[in-house]
Amino acid sequence: MEGEDNAKLDSPPGLPVDNDSVSDNAGEELENDRGRMLRLGDFVAHISDLDKALGQVVQINQSFLLYDVKKLKPSQYIPSNQLKRVTKFLEGDMVVLNNWLGRVDFVLRDVTVRFMNGSLRTFKGGMGLQPHDDWDGLSLHLGQKVNVSPKRTCTITELVDGSVYVIWIISSDGNDDSPPLAKQDPDRLTQVFPFCSTWKIGNVCGHELSKSETEFLLGDVETSVDVTWQNGITEKNLPSSILKPISDLGVHDFFIGQYVVLDNSDGLGVVKSVDHKEKTTTVRWLNIPNEEIISSCQLNRLFNYHLGNLVLRRITREAENSHLSSFGNIIGFKDGNIEVTWADGTISMVQPQELHGVIDRDKYEDTDEFASNGIEQEVEEDALVVKVPEFKVDLLDFVDLRCVRCLNGSRIHCFNNALEKDYRELKGLTLESVADEQLLIYLPFYQPINLHSLVIGGLMEEGPKTVKLFANKRHFDISDAAKTTPRDTAILSEDNLRGVTVKVNQINFQRIHSLTIFIEDNQYGSELTRVQRLYLFGTLN
Repeated sequence: MEGEDNAKLDSPPGLPVDNDSVSDNAGEELENDRGRMLRLGDFVAHISDLDKALGQVVQINQSFLLYDVKKLKPSQYIPSNQLKRVTKFLEGDMVVLNNWLGRVDFVLRDVTVRFMNGSLRTFKGGMGLQPHDDWDGLSLHLGQKVNVSPKRTCTITELVDGSVYVIWIISSDGNDDSPPLAKQDPDRLTQVFPFCSTWKIGNVCGHELSKSETEFLLGDVETSVDVTWQNGITEKNLPSSILKPISDLGVHDFFIGQYVVLDNSDGLGVVKSVDHKEKTTTVRWLNIPNEEIISSCQLNRLFNYHLGNLVLRRITREAENSHLSSFGNIIGFKDGNIEVTWADGTISMVQPQELHGVIDRDKYEDTDEFASNGIEQEVEEDALVVKVPEFKVDLLDFVDLRCVRCLNGSRIHCFNNALEKDYRELKGLTLESVADEQLLIYLPFYQPINLHSLVIGGLMEEGPKTVKLFANKRHFDISDAAKTTPRDTAILSEDNLRGVTVKVNQINFQRIHSLTIFIEDNQYGSELTRVQRLYLFGTLN
């Protein structure tokens, strides 16, 4: 338990609104007509009158409804800056290892449990533990009841970050060196930019002002934003439902703090205010100490720096904490300078030419993550099209999804992504393994079926290779699958991963009540296996 390192997840400038932080009820508040979330630095317009002045999101305000994890009863809404961590790392954290900056994809926690006879046992990565009740989506927490087997219940006494999986973004050296491995020892990682982290519904936390050590589950969320308009006026606590994000600014749309140049001139200036109606911009020139009102059509943007950008600067290797000093986050603009907080904790004002560029936001914000808020996902243009064989049915229509089990599967990139029709065709959604390349999926059917064939789609490098099939194995784990003779085995080719059907030995799969799919390895020996979509075809009995 990381009780001493309770890094706060505050809501100062820099905190984005994450898709996973939205419940079904709160989704209407956060979504606009395009279903897109609002983030720090986003440009917006009033949805009721898009011809009005544009604004920029300068603050995200969130309050979460807390549930006592023991009673599972709601208490009250608490501002996010009063929440504290109960573990060291959370999904979405920014981290540095040597000269690489990355984002935490997910965390495997070692779970120590106490049995009824008083004995203790630690489960690496929580593998082998199953929920004791119907709260399958509940994050693991101290005091939670879990099952080792259907008849053996125990209580969680300690949670420790075991392995942290990181998506590496960029090197401070700018070289093409290979990034570190995704799986990392948490003690080797340095967390940076804590305000970029985002509390999510389902996280377990503590309350900063609570006198007890009670842990809480984050439930519903209330969100509003502060917006600074082009004329310099800031409106606070606006519901994001009345705002529409503007993805592409016009050539002559400017905001306070932006750098501009005048046509046919070398003069560099900073925008002080904009009159949207008159299409004029007040500029303070940096080479001469005066301000001037100019037609916006005569100006052009020079540097494309915005609030909330992650930026990079080149510094000498001899400097102390040189790698940490290379990565920064823009927190403001003042007098022609850019205010940056650096990964080593320092804050400084820099000239735009001192920065080496902006890190692509899509590389460090989790925009493809599955969330239960109904936000639209883009369908791949070349999405796999699988046709049901003649005289057969899609057997996934008859799978009892409430009782599906996936061992060694990610809690984030879960089996729903590959199984459910609404998700398996969507871009970026996959079922992923966690501790190693193996996956075991148990699929119970509402009625007996006859299996004819299946399709398992996946990525070329991390897609499944050896797939073993078992029938009517209700209590079956990975160790059982490894030592038991399967009813059939398939070695998937790249064509199979692209959608070519794999036929099974139908005699061995007649009148079955459940199917267990054991993915033993993947195509190129990668650490993790990713399954994009799964289809089962056959007939009903």
